[in-house]
Amino acid sequence: MAEIERKFLVAEMPRAESAAATIEQGYLALDERGEVRLRRIDGELLLTAKSGHGEVREEVEVSIHPRAFEALWPLTAGRRVRKVRHYVPLGEGLRVEIDVYGGELDGLHTAEIEFGSREEADAFVPPPWLGAELTGDARYANQTLATRGLPAEEETREDVAMETDTAPEPSRAYRLLADEGAADGVRRAIVGRLDKATERLREASENGADGDALAEAIHGTRKDLKKARAVLRLVRDELGEKTFKRENRALRDAARTLSASRDAEVKLATLDALVDGDGDVPAATARWREALVADRDRIVGSESGGTEDAVAAIEAVAARAPERKLRADGWKLLSPGLDTAYREGREKFAALGDSPDFEAVHELRKRGKDLWYQLRLLRDAWQPVLEPTAEELHEFTDKLGDHHDLAVLCVDLVGREEVDAVHRETLRKLIEARQASLLAEALAAGDRIYAEKPKAFSRRIRAYWRAWRRED
Repeated sequence: MAEIERKFLVAEMPRAESAAATIEQGYLALDERGEVRLRRIDGELLLTAKSGHGEVREEVEVSIHPRAFEALWPLTAGRRVRKVRHYVPLGEGLRVEIDVYGGELDGLHTAEIEFGSREEADAFVPPPWLGAELTGDARYANQTLATRGLPAEEETREDVAMETDTAPEPSRAYRLLADEGAADGVRRAIVGRLDKATERLREASENGADGDALAEAIHGTRKDLKKARAVLRLVRDELGEKTFKRENRALRDAARTLSASRDAEVKLATLDALVDGDGDVPAATARWREALVADRDRIVGSESGGTEDAVAAIEAVAARAPERKLRADGWKLLSPGLDTAYREGREKFAALGDSPDFEAVHELRKRGKDLWYQLRLLRDAWQPVLEPTAEELHEFTDKLGDHHDLAVLCVDLVGREEVDAVHRETLRKLIEARQASLLAEALAAGDRIYAEKPKAFSRRIRAYWRAWRRED
């Protein structure tokens, strides 16, 4: 079936009502003529073959059995994208699909509109919230984004410098670049994430964002703060314990002022995922879900006034970062923090045992997140190896995170009068079964992630770094 589409960057997210779907896709085969990919979209599993590029393409898509999908999915490691797709009506029978990318592509927003004919496509006048047209731009094809990441000269839409007489803004890329020293890259990465965090909060506050939009802005801000804190841990030895604790505590406390609405949003999403397709359970939990939505909106409203305090705290850390003296550079700067992240994660994993408690799983997830963010920062040292490793860590920590979210939901369930006793017990069993499945999958992944001894892991990453930087 032929598709006629035009693609754009999104200059500003529209405020129109829209539905949304979570999408993961990975590529089994790629060449200049087309692609074969796997896609998971809100539980639906698909195998797709595409040919052609630009405005008109041929596409064939079929459903695939879950066991076949799970068998093939590992073959896409290092060639994947994650995104949330928003469906926004444009009128006159047209609908725009806005993809908000996550993971390595965090910050990129693109939009596609499908047309019934070339004439209709040519006559289309983009609304003002759409940015530059990307139709036919191979750099922004999903297969390119999955294999190469964002275009090197413009890591995200908001990183693109306008053509003016002033010097371009420093890149906000969350990665160390080939043409900069490690110390300079660390400072830049911290400031870039903190600047982005404050921009998210200010934009949502100034635009009077509703519950969903403000919750999304807070979620993005918290991720930016986690990335910045992971970089601080990477250079903890060089910063000194006093400085590290002060800066880390400031960012941690800023994130905590925004945590209540995020926790409420997570409970809502976790409930939806848990009961999806489970017979009469969704109907029985409708009142609980309504209560969770009300909780989320109430908390978002109360937190909106506290964003100014969070912005002030984040900006204070960002202002100090460029002047921070880091005497070491290169691998000597990075090695101690990376060694610590891997060693501590390996120790937490080994200590889990057969029936780990909630705190043990949560601590392992935090250490895994540190290593994930740090390897993302270093991934250009050898992308074909480090990007798939980071992706495995991402999936590993996501499973542990889902385990944590289910535990929080279970605590909420105990006090909910909106759910009768029979369905409360059914839900408790569903939660426990899902937690057991997630933990088993995480343990299998952890065996691979932490297979090396810490010294061997450190030597391997050091060899990649030195080959990339030609350091002695």
